[in-house]
Amino acid sequence: MAKSIFILGCGIMQIPALRLAKQQGWHTAAADGNPQAPGRSYCDEFFPIDLKDTDALIAAAKTSTSGRGPDGVFTAGTDFSLSTAIIAEALGLPGHSVEAARRATDKTLMRQSFQAAGVPSPPFAELSAGQSIPNTVPGPWVVKPVDSMGARGVVRIDSRAELDAALAEARAFSRSKRALIESCMEGPEFSLDALVMGDKIIRCGLADRHIAYPPRFIETGHTIPSNADAETAEALWELFAQGIRALGLHWGAAKGDVKLTPQGPMIGEIAARLSGGYMSGWTQPAASGTEPTLGAIRLALGLDPGDLLPNRNLVCAERALIAIDGTVKQIDGATLPGVIEIFLRCRSGDKVRFPRNNVEKAGNVLAVGASHSEAQARAQAALRALRLELNPADADTGTYLDASDAFPPNVFPTGEFFARLWQSHPPHPSRGCPIKNPSIAIPANLPEHRDNAGRTMRDIILLLQNEGRLRVLMDAGTDTNNNGTLGNITPEQMRSDFWKALVRGGMEGLRWYLDRGGALE
Repeated sequence: MAKSIFILGCGIMQIPALRLAKQQGWHTAAADGNPQAPGRSYCDEFFPIDLKDTDALIAAAKTSTSGRGPDGVFTAGTDFSLSTAIIAEALGLPGHSVEAARRATDKTLMRQSFQAAGVPSPPFAELSAGQSIPNTVPGPWVVKPVDSMGARGVVRIDSRAELDAALAEARAFSRSKRALIESCMEGPEFSLDALVMGDKIIRCGLADRHIAYPPRFIETGHTIPSNADAETAEALWELFAQGIRALGLHWGAAKGDVKLTPQGPMIGEIAARLSGGYMSGWTQPAASGTEPTLGAIRLALGLDPGDLLPNRNLVCAERALIAIDGTVKQIDGATLPGVIEIFLRCRSGDKVRFPRNNVEKAGNVLAVGASHSEAQARAQAALRALRLELNPADADTGTYLDASDAFPPNVFPTGEFFARLWQSHPPHPSRGCPIKNPSIAIPANLPEHRDNAGRTMRDIILLLQNEGRLRVLMDAGTDTNNNGTLGNITPEQMRSDFWKALVRGGMEGLRWYLDRGGALE
């Protein structure tokens, strides 16, 4: 009789598990709080159940497979590894113990476990309302929910005056309404996936995580395999193994975030599941030819995980599309060499904003190459080929472009020239461009800083000229050290609004500004 697997989650991140289970000829049942979950077509059975409702999940699992129930319970890329363990225990199925899964879900219990076992991790404290930061937790600090994922409600603070607001936000993202504060770890970050069979830990994947936009911790992508040297990689793996043992994880998947600090590797977090963010389901198979997801499902079924030795030697880079505030008018991409997947997480009519966490990104691209540089260049090329246009009628974009907040940050640095220009001509890109297809002189010494897709300001201006939105006057002869005039540009044409839209909002911001005038006519 074919095996049956009950999968928690039926979204994009669970599709690899559903697809692989079907390929093995196994019966697939899945539960998700979204009745229209995108993975439904891969399921033999689907249960529209909130994944926090463990009683309903247990009842559904028992009735699945024509009342026979599943042979295993599994999740990946969700917050619900504890629910998975509870169901497995209730049905007498293989998996991590409920106690271990709880320690890998509740960050206070996790930190306490690391501390008791002597596993390097940052000083911490769980804070209730009205409590102050203890002296045992030196700053700067990171405030986070005790039980959430995807960097939701996570923020760095550098002063005690910021504490109350940070705690309130963190608790809002916590299912138990609890928040943790810990010392901020400095240094590059790595993501690790492993499978655990009792005392045996099978190393699956080690990736470089690319984190940006402080005081938030937004992952702009990851690259696998890591570019770390062999000695560093071994130290990361050994610390991850120590953390797995400290939590008591013994049968199933484990995912770790580890920082390489000046004091050595320190554990950020460990989860009792495989990673989300496209790593375990897409980038690792593309780079190595292995399927850690299949191995993890096999463990959930009580089977040997199978062959996980790499049979491919490529590099895979995932990069995120970062939007600014507004409403999507149009979004599309293009197929390019080496690009294996494009995930658009918004569509026409959707509201978007600059992300505060890793759930709010507008899209992702995945590309492979023979080297780190080739894979990363291909991923950036795919980002540049994505066309995201914002509706010029949405004033939220104008409010965003007018702002001078430190967060969300400007796409490009302000610089002395722009500061002088905006002091003499205060910018308000929200009013839109007063002229259709305006003429612009590109300053000769325009800074060469690049955006998340690898574009300079000059690149963006030339691209928008190709779109017919402006004309470039190449004979301006202007540099960025003058008194604030811009060659042949008159105040009536653009003045400082044009440059503020570009510096603040990049390609999407400048495109919106140029379209805005026509939208208001």
